[in-house]
Amino acid sequence: STRGGLETGGYGAFASEDVSRGELLMKIPRKCCVTLDDALNDNECGAAFQGLMKKAGPGSETVILAGYLAKEYLLLQEYERRIAEGSSPDDDSEMRRLSKIKFGPYLRTLPWKRGVNAQEHVLFWDNDYVDTLLKGSLAYEDAVEIRSSVTYATKILNGIIAPVVRKARGEGDDSDDDSGFRFPWQPKPEKESSNEILDGLEDAVRGAFVICLSRSFAAPISADIEKTEERLEPMLDLLQHSNNPNIKHGNALSGKIEVTASVDIKSGDELFNQYLGEEDENMPYHKFFTRFGFVPGVVEPLADLIADRSTIFFPQRASV
Repeated sequence: STRGGLETGGYGAFASEDVSRGELLMKIPRKCCVTLDDALNDNECGAAFQGLMKKAGPGSETVILAGYLAKEYLLLQEYERRIAEGSSPDDDSEMRRLSKIKFGPYLRTLPWKRGVNAQEHVLFWDNDYVDTLLKGSLAYEDAVEIRSSVTYATKILNGIIAPVVRKARGEGDDSDDDSGFRFPWQPKPEKESSNEILDGLEDAVRGAFVICLSRSFAAPISADIEKTEERLEPMLDLLQHSNNPNIKHGNALSGKIEVTASVDIKSGDELFNQYLGEEDENMPYHKFFTRFGFVPGVVEPLADLIADRSTIFFPQRASV
């Protein structure tokens, strides 16, 4: 992006030729987006995600989508670790499987930790930092609640994701080993279930929730169904936010997302989208921050604003 480059500004999309106002730039079909269906139909964890949804209901949708992203990201990390150690994508069936992670290129662009693509979020902070900066602010309760929810979700997702990732890492369970003498009447020892959190899972789930909260779009499931769904749209996600956007997006009758130019755009110009209006009265700035990790129109580091007790975050006492 032109906003500081990849080190600070993240990725961006640019016009390769002159574009006239109202001209269609792209259509994004649902199959090119990350949706709940990808999680529920996943070969490895889909059945478990379906079971979780039956127990928890619609409120579990974000947890399931985040769990799917976290699982795929951890498998992608394992694949890249093996490649770095000299393995080839065609070495064995496991490597061939890992090399075909559906949204692999997209996952590599996302902010899995603080600062990547200039991403800030209270989920990336530790407890002391949250208490030091936010206690007494309008954002504190929201921050504590969302962090608590993600901690709980991680424990639930551990039982679904951990076996798949451990298998990919070659961390097999030795409890099925039949070595050692047993009399015929002695029962086979039962496997001991472990509540130990998978190494790397907490960071992966935390990053996945940041991605879902800050980057998902609401769109109709199809042209025939009025119900909307949260989805991640890789192409649209590349566009940086601006309160003076030069493109706009909307839902077409076909169920696809259509992106059009809202002004004349010259070749080489960066494309900017507006994800939520700065004047949106339905979402106060402090709530915008705890969900998206930034405040529209504010370029100063938010940690500095909070430390200075900005009125965005701290209620002001009326003068007597």
